[in-house]
Amino acid sequence: MNFDVERFSYRLTVLLEENNMNQTKLAKKIGISNVTVCRYLTCERIPRLDVLAKIASVFNVSMDYLLGFTNDKDIKSSPKNYDLSIDLLAKELFNLNSHSHLSKAQIELIKKLLLANKDFILSA
Repeated sequence: MNFDVERFSYRLTVLLEENNMNQTKLAKKIGISNVTVCRYLTCERIPRLDVLAKIASVFNVSMDYLLGFTNDKDIKSSPKNYDLSIDLLAKELFNLNSHSHLSKAQIELIKKLLLANKDFILSA
């Protein structure tokens, strides 16, 4: 199971439409810039885990749904194996070494942050 940035972008677009929300309003609710939300929608960027958790909270959907690991939006009936979901996401992030838009130092920092914040991520 791989993270599909296009699926995430599509689901975010649909959630915005379903909730009659624009990019600017979402950006304000989760504390990021409108440009960043735009980049999520155009598949130019993927959100940090803390931002992903905030997006899921705004729309009352699971992070697994946003990431494409399940087709069920409902948090209560989503799979409870969050360790697996985070592990899969971490593997995708660890594979960023082949992408030139991030330096090795940035990739290592992402890895360290994920590992250091595992408890917080799992509680989101």
